[in-house]
Amino acid sequence: MNKYFKAAYLFGLLGGAFCGIAFLVIYFLDKDPISFTEIFGYAIIPVFVFLGIKNFKDRMNEREMSFGQAMTVGFFVYSILALISAMVIFVFLNVAPEIFDGYRTSNLDLLVEKKEVLIAQLDQESYDRTHENISNMTIFDVAVNDFLRKVFPGLFFTIIISIILKRTKN
Repeated sequence: MNKYFKAAYLFGLLGGAFCGIAFLVIYFLDKDPISFTEIFGYAIIPVFVFLGIKNFKDRMNEREMSFGQAMTVGFFVYSILALISAMVIFVFLNVAPEIFDGYRTSNLDLLVEKKEVLIAQLDQESYDRTHENISNMTIFDVAVNDFLRKVFPGLFFTIIISIILKRTKN
């Protein structure tokens, strides 16, 4: 097994599990679990990326690590975390489609409520296109959105953490 993947997979699995558990907990608290999971991801991604990179540096690479090595480990951590989170959301929304319907309805209601402001800032065509896109949104779209909203911040946090934890021989 690739040493980078070996250092990262546990932290990606745990982070993804935390996202899945958070989704279920928020659902059972009768709140909007989709939006919460996106926000929750921003908070836990840097934690698990840091732990994965630190684990690689301290336990698998004799306390040394290049920027590239840290980026590779971080990539595996946030990718696995994002994939598991998206899969949990996809499966759960297929099992309980009323959550998805409520999410889509609340987004459409918000769009209608802010119609004048959005048309003034953009234009009628953009508003109509956005309304159509939300109306045609699928569960798969929500899962892909969740995945991307974890991958892009994951990349950002990985760059910062890799710079901070980088250590090479003198």
